[in-house]
Amino acid sequence: MIEILSILSQFLIFLLFFTFPFNISFLNKKLNLKNGTLNQLDAQTINVIFFLFVSLNFSLFNLNTTILFNIYLFFSIIFLLFNFKSYFKNLHSKDILNFILFFLIVISIFFSIANNLKLEWDGHTWIEKANIFKNGEHISNLNNTLHSNYPHLGSFVWAFFWKNSILELEFFGRFFNVYIYVLSIFLIVKTIKLKNENYSYLLILFFILITFENYYFAGYQEYLIFVSLIFAARYINFLSEENFNNIRLVVIIILILYINSWFKLEGKIYFIIFSIPLVLLLKINTYKKFNLFLLISILPILQLYIEKDLIGNFNNLNLDELIESLKDILNVKFLLLKIYKISAHIIIAFVKHPLWLIILTSLLLLKYLQKKTNLVFKYVLICLFLNFTFVMGTYMILGNLDLMLRVTLDRVIFQTSGFYLFFLIFLMNNFKFRN
Repeated sequence: MIEILSILSQFLIFLLFFTFPFNISFLNKKLNLKNGTLNQLDAQTINVIFFLFVSLNFSLFNLNTTILFNIYLFFSIIFLLFNFKSYFKNLHSKDILNFILFFLIVISIFFSIANNLKLEWDGHTWIEKANIFKNGEHISNLNNTLHSNYPHLGSFVWAFFWKNSILELEFFGRFFNVYIYVLSIFLIVKTIKLKNENYSYLLILFFILITFENYYFAGYQEYLIFVSLIFAARYINFLSEENFNNIRLVVIIILILYINSWFKLEGKIYFIIFSIPLVLLLKINTYKKFNLFLLISILPILQLYIEKDLIGNFNNLNLDELIESLKDILNVKFLLLKIYKISAHIIIAFVKHPLWLIILTSLLLLKYLQKKTNLVFKYVLICLFLNFTFVMGTYMILGNLDLMLRVTLDRVIFQTSGFYLFFLIFLMNNFKFRN
């Protein structure tokens, strides 16, 4: 009984934490958006990103996680009390139904994890890092872990909610991934303009059905990238042809994309892939573009400094392996064989993760139905091309190709899929599929 109550209380903690520090009216005003553009899901989303940046800073200075937890909980409760009326002022029955559905889905997955405590292969790598933060050790001790060069933010958040859960059980830390995953699904469905609210419930359940992988909640970091890219896609969707110059919104998008750099190594590449084309396409003057490019340049350099000098960690490139791989690529027969193997496994990954089949079908329909390509559509298409160029290029130079394709490619393909739901959103919002 105590474990059930603890799981329910963990949901309440997430709910409280992510009501703070921004509300809807503040965000609409500061992001130069019309009142009603953002909703409570957006407030939770931006607050999640804020929390991640706070956690990142806390993790670097070996501060006591219990102190952070208590401070955050205190201010979250105070913030809720001061904004209590505004949360219930315009509450409708559909909002209550949405919350009940959200609660039921999150709690169901919580109990599923609690009943299956097994950590999968990569989970043992990430929990090793989480243990360092849970035990209050110095961040430099990350160098003593397996794959010490892997970014640590996901492990810190895992440790943070593990250490500060009522029963101090490991899997409570993994509940964070579940909460933001379900939040991202509700957020993306909210972006689709549906006339009948009942369709949104069906869409939510459908997306959960085709994107839920219990395996990935067993210690993997894939959902962290999947979710953050959905968050970014939500706000990219607000950049219309006439509004493709909202600098404040673009900065928020860049920061959301940047947080991926602290989840996994490939997150650094995703940050570049998704950020640079966005700035290039913006309808702003050269000075503003320069400042945004400066921001995009400074953030990875800052991370490099932190990893090398503060943590004492550095991801050295093995030049010998790289040169050997490049020699293999020069062999045309070997090159074609690699391309065939990688392409075959990408197709398998599409079948394994049917969300990609929906994305590709939506893209084909859009190319057929749409006479003129707008800037946002062009941007997402460029990202898709760069994304798969990166995947192909990376696997071309990897050693043990067959093993790496079997054990990693499907996860790599999955983690960016949420971003390209934009094609489905654009299709449903701009052509008559809403009745």
